[in-house]
Amino acid sequence: MMQTNYERVIKQFLPAFRFNAARLMVKEYGIRQQQAATFLGITQAAISKYLSADSGKYRNVKIDQKKLEEFVSSMVARDEDNAQRTICSMCQLNKKFDCTFMINK
Repeated sequence: MMQTNYERVIKQFLPAFRFNAARLMVKEYGIRQQQAATFLGITQAAISKYLSADSGKYRNVKIDQKKLEEFVSSMVARDEDNAQRTICSMCQLNKKFDCTFMINK
């Protein structure tokens, strides 16, 4: 069965993004798991799973470290518009994702 671009984003990009963002927030920025979960729109249990997961599962998705740091800084500053633009720009780095439904902001 062929996946739509949106399904690929949801099943491939978002988990890889959340894995990397959760690790950066908790391990580098010292953000509590519950707050990281709120920032990422997931549960604290999901954050815990990302923190204990093996990174090999997410290697096929490119995540730009500078953009990831920009996303976290934007979330800490409560600048959700910039955070959304940053996520979209990271997603676009992966040629297999043609999703543009949020880029027009």
